[in-house]
Amino acid sequence: MVAVNDRAIRDAGTPETSWQPWLNYQKIPLITLDALCPPASRLVVIAPHPDDEVLSCGGLLAMYSGHRSPLVVAVTDGEASHGITDVQAGARLGARRAEESYAGLRELDVMPSSVVRLGLPDGNIQRLIPVLEKRLHALLRPRDVVISTWHLDGHPDHEAVGEAASKAAASKGCRMLQAPVWMWHWANPGDNRIPWQKLIAFRLPFFASLAKRQALTRHRSQLETTALRANPILIPSIVDRAAREHEYFFIN
Repeated sequence: MVAVNDRAIRDAGTPETSWQPWLNYQKIPLITLDALCPPASRLVVIAPHPDDEVLSCGGLLAMYSGHRSPLVVAVTDGEASHGITDVQAGARLGARRAEESYAGLRELDVMPSSVVRLGLPDGNIQRLIPVLEKRLHALLRPRDVVISTWHLDGHPDHEAVGEAASKAAASKGCRMLQAPVWMWHWANPGDNRIPWQKLIAFRLPFFASLAKRQALTRHRSQLETTALRANPILIPSIVDRAAREHEYFFIN
């Protein structure tokens, strides 16, 4: 059981076999692609780390990019994901993860020209929220539909990105949605800490769901065990969630 006010990310997390029956029973409003991203809008996805763009809304990106060009903002290169302290080793991992991200996005029909890499330090976004907000403000347009990670997601970088993105989107008059990623890990069905009344669902056709799963396989560094980690970053419960027929977002 997760204690009150505890959003710690640990162990195997809440399994998909617990989430799916509960989610299927809820009357979560469904939204279509045109309602979510009207023709005059641009989809902007802000990812704290490589693979967050896939986990948060990979299926939506696959559907959107078939018609229009999105903007994917890579906040960090994920160089700290394996607890590496050596600067050069971290740089090598960051470069590898950036290439994995480009490969995953190609599975979603998103080209490298649609990606902006900010290169902020992995694990330190909380102290750089004003810097990130300023960088995002310069990239956004008033009609953009912005998707970031949730500002209470449990991972410090995810929460900081959610906060900065919300501020930047509000200042530009953008529509803002936030995707829970790690919340599914530490929370439980019906958890009273979660604003379920703000949750909407986006249904993925088979091709988009398949593209999302294929995109995740490109993140090999997160699916492998290493000398520093006995378990991969993307453990089975996370991979299972990526195979859902719906993606979920909190509306502001």
